[in-house]
Amino acid sequence: MSRTTNQHEGEKWFEDCAAMLGEMHDENVYGAIERLVLAAEQVGFSVPDLIRMLKSGVTLESLLDLIEIRMAGALPHSRSRAA
Repeated sequence: MSRTTNQHEGEKWFEDCAAMLGEMHDENVYGAIERLVLAAEQVGFSVPDLIRMLKSGVTLESLLDLIEIRMAGALPHSRSRAA
């Protein structure tokens, strides 16, 4: 085989690998967004609420903290029945 053929095969392999990694990354991003939306909906935020907060400058970290705080507040607290 000539160097050009090997080089072309190497470039094709790289392109195929990069495309596959891009698709996996996209799936991971879409999955993370879906989990964020589901968690937000559980505590009373709609998708428009999330978009509005992010556009207004709320960081993703702050948004996750807010969802976590609301989830913790929604959990039933164990109460002592001994009283």
